[in-house]
Amino acid sequence: MEKHLEINYLLDTIHKHEDQGTIRTKDSLQPLFLVEALTEHSDYKSDVARELRTREDVTVRRANKTAAFILIRTEEYHHKLDETLADSSKSQRVTKNQVDDIKRKANRIIETVNAASNALHLVLIVGDYDLGYIYGNVKTHKPGNPLRPIISQIPAPTYQLAKKLNAILTPSVPDDHSLKSSAEFIEALKTTSLGGVIALMYVESLFTKVPVDETIQIILDHVYRDDSTSPLNIPKHAL
Repeated sequence: MEKHLEINYLLDTIHKHEDQGTIRTKDSLQPLFLVEALTEHSDYKSDVARELRTREDVTVRRANKTAAFILIRTEEYHHKLDETLADSSKSQRVTKNQVDDIKRKANRIIETVNAASNALHLVLIVGDYDLGYIYGNVKTHKPGNPLRPIISQIPAPTYQLAKKLNAILTPSVPDDHSLKSSAEFIEALKTTSLGGVIALMYVESLFTKVPVDETIQIILDHVYRDDSTSPLNIPKHAL
């Protein structure tokens, strides 16, 4: 049933684009979708999705936080990503592949950490890697359908190091005023005597709006100056 609804939603999106004159479709497209809706093990790599992905003028993306497929004009998709990358306080244009430089810099810091700590050993970065890449999921619930920018670091040299640091730093993250899931939020509403107003706040492009230097300083304050957590066995300048 869920897949059937997603297929119908995608068909509706296609028809809207077709009515606006932005795309043209083959007569066989709708029957293909209906067959797809009845297929047991369909996924994003299905025949229909593959056919759509061959279109240079149309980009198929996931809707943000749902399993639905969204069609967006490729020109519009690239324009919205370019707007995100245009923020010079968060990104900068480079003229060469910096993977090797990143590996050397990270390995120097790893060696510093390993030399100063008997309890912690970070693995040096060796082997071939690539740059991370950006893509966006469409926020269908917001006016103008902005993109949620996502930076995939999976092919990057620092991916495993970042996962390790995440595990190291997580115990130092305060959780007094945060919830891990919608279910936890609902449970809190049921068991708490509430007063005041519950408000929902949106921040446009939240991830790229985070002040990097200030965030790093907040992390350092919690790790090295908070009495409620044990300090890490990592030199502060290295962290």
